[in-house]
Amino acid sequence: MAWLELMQQSPALYNTFLGVLGAMMGSFASAAIFRIPQDDMSVVRPARSHCPRCNATIRWHDNLPIIGYLILHGRCRDCKAGFGPGYLVHELGLAALFIWMGHSWMADPSQGGGPLALIFGGIALTSLWIAAAVDFRHLILPDGITLGGIPFGLLAAFLVPAFHIWPGNEIPMGMGLFALPADLEPSTLALVSGILASSVSFGFLFGIGRVFSYLLKQEALGFGDVKYLAAVGAFLGLEGSLWTLAVGVFSGAVLGVINVVRMILVVSHRRRTQGKAHNYVHGTAKVGWLVGRTIPFGPPLILGTMLVMLAPTDIHRFFLETWPQLLGR
Repeated sequence: MAWLELMQQSPALYNTFLGVLGAMMGSFASAAIFRIPQDDMSVVRPARSHCPRCNATIRWHDNLPIIGYLILHGRCRDCKAGFGPGYLVHELGLAALFIWMGHSWMADPSQGGGPLALIFGGIALTSLWIAAAVDFRHLILPDGITLGGIPFGLLAAFLVPAFHIWPGNEIPMGMGLFALPADLEPSTLALVSGILASSVSFGFLFGIGRVFSYLLKQEALGFGDVKYLAAVGAFLGLEGSLWTLAVGVFSGAVLGVINVVRMILVVSHRRRTQGKAHNYVHGTAKVGWLVGRTIPFGPPLILGTMLVMLAPTDIHRFFLETWPQLLGR
């Protein structure tokens, strides 16, 4: 019996294993999120984590995921500077996602999952989390994740075809346009699907970005988002990139509205406290719109990718069955 099946027989042990592994990857993600935007750092250099305030090397027992943070109350042992809640959020967030992944199709051999699917899924979740945090804070999607995600996605598709082929999606979207042999191996079919989806996703989003940039007279879509969707196509196929974009557009619109309202309230509060409203060229709503409308598109896209990756059949059913039924009422 495989080790995965043995662990699944003990839910407490299995969930603990997934949670601890996810928290460890969250600890790695915390360091990567801090280092990637720095010109003099990389994910592997320096080898040991250090306090950004006093530069003291963090001891190994203080670096234990979740436990180390709680023992130190989120502060450096040496200079007592606060690390902020982000480290704990990253560790708990990825722990929860890893537990979800461990109960998804990726852990079910009857649906094409297994240890290899979990390995690719764990790497993808960690990378997606890092990309979302970096884009949210710095408005950049790292090339190592976007461009690197294309060969990663193609390799995952070839070795675990279930990322493209699952119940209800035996022929990946777009493959019907090609006169492919009926007896084509699933690995080869998934690889072809990944190459096609990556190319189409890149071209489609690049074209959409150019059109809206022209209409709005400003940059409407970063090139990092275009590269990112190409990686999603390689990893999850054309349908995966399509649903990723749909979820991203909807959640991005909601996030944009919330941010505009937030900035309107902030501007209104500052004008009341400063008593200088007459000095502003634009009204409060106009300023709030101008400032709040710029939001990173990466996190909404990444939310869509995670949903498609972890629950492909549910997302497929929602967009092709549930959503049309709701619109028809």
